[in-house]
Amino acid sequence: MIRLVESAADAARFSLALAGRADPVSVQTAARFAAFRDVPGSGWKFYTGGEEDAPLALSVRGSSAQLSGSADGEELAGLLALLGVARLKSAEAAAPAGWRQDAAFAAFYAPASLVAPALPAGAVLDEDVPMSEVVALLTGGDSLAGEAGKAAAENFYAEGCALRNRGLAKVWGLRLGGELAATAGLYAIGENAAMLGGVETARAFRRRGCAAALVCRLAALALPKGPVCLLARHGAEGFYQRLGFEQRGTACGFAAPEND
Repeated sequence: MIRLVESAADAARFSLALAGRADPVSVQTAARFAAFRDVPGSGWKFYTGGEEDAPLALSVRGSSAQLSGSADGEELAGLLALLGVARLKSAEAAAPAGWRQDAAFAAFYAPASLVAPALPAGAVLDEDVPMSEVVALLTGGDSLAGEAGKAAAENFYAEGCALRNRGLAKVWGLRLGGELAATAGLYAIGENAAMLGGVETARAFRRRGCAAALVCRLAALALPKGPVCLLARHGAEGFYQRLGFEQRGTACGFAAPEND
């Protein structure tokens, strides 16, 4: 039976479901669990299976959830409905009962022999870029654009600050003429893997190698500890392929029945 993580035994089962996994959903879930499990009012709830169940790690915030591991489809659908969840991102291909897959996210991994390109002429690396500037760039670009992105931007800001403060994220920027031209981050840093995200270049500075310089430097920083992964948004796959990243699998996006 799926249960809320409340005890040390529950937390151990949750962590067991993520142990040894280096896919983006699992790496991100592990970082969120480390950052928010014991923070009242964070908005995050974490669920796992019983002692006799298969390993399961489910994280829920608002109307969105992420799943690593397997769960009974009927039970999972019932819990998500009770919690008011409308969207599920999963490392597994099996949908909750009655839900439908409506998205697939390509998972990419940095090559072990990654070589970072030179910074664009005049560019300055900012390893302490304020999250407020990062979010402003993301909302003005393709990552968090539009009305639907407002709540996501607020959540992104709060989560990014919390992860950064706990040493679970590194967020960098690249400045040209003092202006923030691009940003990228390791938004989930685990003991044996890390996940890249939040990659965006201001429109006026695109096609100069800004994002490539950031992505490769961040990946090279984390690679000695283990795999560096990411989920590419649709249309960005070619960018990572040109940098030598290898696609290995996908994460699935599912919609609740009432969203059909």
